[in-house]
Amino acid sequence: MREALIVWGGWSGHEPEQCASIIAGMLEEEGFKVYVENSTEAFADPGLSDMSLVVPIYTMSKIEREELSNLTAAVRGGVGLAGYHGGMGDAFREAVEYQFMCGG
Repeated sequence: MREALIVWGGWSGHEPEQCASIIAGMLEEEGFKVYVENSTEAFADPGLSDMSLVVPIYTMSKIEREELSNLTAAVRGGVGLAGYHGGMGDAFREAVEYQFMCGG
């Protein structure tokens, strides 16, 4: 079964919790087992590399070096990365490696 991790948080003006709920529903309709977390600590989980997909819904926040390293390694290893607008592209402004991974 395909598994997806949605991690939400940051600036409340983008309504990350509500958006995470919408995206979770969409993924479940497509047959994904969905996990939803509201802390960047989820990116440091060694099991991240076992996910099929990671969806960050985080705006204007910070990500720790270990979290970023594990996330980028998982994506380099084949884990899918999806997101939209500020929820992904404006997630971690100080993390250049994250921006390059997203294509920004």
